[in-house]
Amino acid sequence: MIECFKIQLLSFDNEEEIFNIKKGKKIYGVDCLKPYFKANPTIIVADPFLFEYKGKLHLFYESKGLYTPGVLMMTSTSDLVHWSKPVVVLKEPFHLSYPWVFEEEGKVYMIPETGQDGSVRLYEATDETLSSFVFSHKLLEQPKNREIRMGYGDSSIYKKDGKYYLMTMLQYSEPVNVLELYVSDKLEGPYTVHPCSPITRSNKIGRDAGCWIEHQDKLLRVSQDCTHRYGDNVHVSEITKLSPTEYEETILKEKILPTDIPFYKEGGHQFNVINFKDKWIVATDAKEYHRLLISRIIHKIKRML
Repeated sequence: MIECFKIQLLSFDNEEEIFNIKKGKKIYGVDCLKPYFKANPTIIVADPFLFEYKGKLHLFYESKGLYTPGVLMMTSTSDLVHWSKPVVVLKEPFHLSYPWVFEEEGKVYMIPETGQDGSVRLYEATDETLSSFVFSHKLLEQPKNREIRMGYGDSSIYKKDGKYYLMTMLQYSEPVNVLELYVSDKLEGPYTVHPCSPITRSNKIGRDAGCWIEHQDKLLRVSQDCTHRYGDNVHVSEITKLSPTEYEETILKEKILPTDIPFYKEGGHQFNVINFKDKWIVATDAKEYHRLLISRIIHKIKRML
């Protein structure tokens, strides 16, 4: 069975309800396996990030074929009804996902997952359309003196009181998510290890699941639950202390993706929220499983030919 992902965006009138997924109204979706019968179908559309810029709401997300690494896509809307044709905004020789997009001092940046490169990389938008990003700086590189099972995953960045906090996940010799925290005086670095790092060694909350959220005077971190399978659900924690010397958090809500409804039956691993034109817009993804026997056969025939 092949693990696939799909995306949906939900609209909420009330900020109080954003973690109650069942009360949301679907306004947009991106399905996987379209078209279904081809040699390299798109099996993953995932990691949706929302970003408002110049009066438009932009949706950035990962798109991955069955036999090709992930690229990063973008579509936008001005009215939550009409959406632009999705375009590829970033492609590299290695796999890309988790396109965290943010604005800093009038410029728009992206920190995607680039763990296959062994680094955390910063990209900058080439113009105001946000339809293309170019490499700017390497923020972190994996240690050479330790065994690495999985490179930097799902990196998150947050600015507070002039300091930049960079959170990322690694797996060392064991299949356990190690959540590390770094701090810098500048966006471009250098980044040093925070004294409280690693924040946790846990497959339940040791990997971020979207942007940190400022919600009702609280700073929230969403994490994906990988205890039994990769990305089974999403938990919400409150960051209660964050400074160059302190970090503390506590779990507020668990398993906010309702697996008792068809869309989330197999779970999911992403949650992002933004206020746009007096609406609260939530972006999530969800898993599904397929055998894709026909696609495998077509791919094998093409290779033979």
